[in-house]
Amino acid sequence: MKTKKSILLIVFAILASLTIAGCGQNSKGLSEVKKIVPTISKTELEDEAWHMEELYWEYVQKSDTVTYKTLWHTDFIGYPSFGDGVSDVSKIASWIPDLHKDPNLKYSYVLHKKASNAIEDVVMVFYDTDYFWTDTNNQVVRNETYKFTHTWKKVDGKWVILGGMAALKDQDVLGD
Repeated sequence: MKTKKSILLIVFAILASLTIAGCGQNSKGLSEVKKIVPTISKTELEDEAWHMEELYWEYVQKSDTVTYKTLWHTDFIGYPSFGDGVSDVSKIASWIPDLHKDPNLKYSYVLHKKASNAIEDVVMVFYDTDYFWTDTNNQVVRNETYKFTHTWKKVDGKWVILGGMAALKDQDVLGD
């Protein structure tokens, strides 16, 4: 009888130690399975967001409102330079055709980055944009300067604008 009890205790001890060892291996295995998320520096995030601003303006230049609209988060709310109030994503490209409405004038722009700030995975970008319209002789016939801010976030691996604001900059203080 003692032998059966001894054998049962030994078997139980072996099973218990195998179970404990297995649990330890499983938790080790799980930690190895966890994805290692690469860290990206604040500067790299800000550079990526600025590159998105450059793409934004290329789409405006080409009057490519279809691609332009892909830059915006579906829940975007902003204070655009057009209209009298805040706007959602449904009206976001409505100002672009007006830049190109005169077939005798060519629209172009120059960007002036003022600042950017990455906080965790959100990047805010601040800049001015000079608008120029030139005639067939390449003479500037009209120009304006606007100030912009956009807040960018990478969602599902793609940068999108969460919010922003634009306004005509006071032409008397363009040195700022």
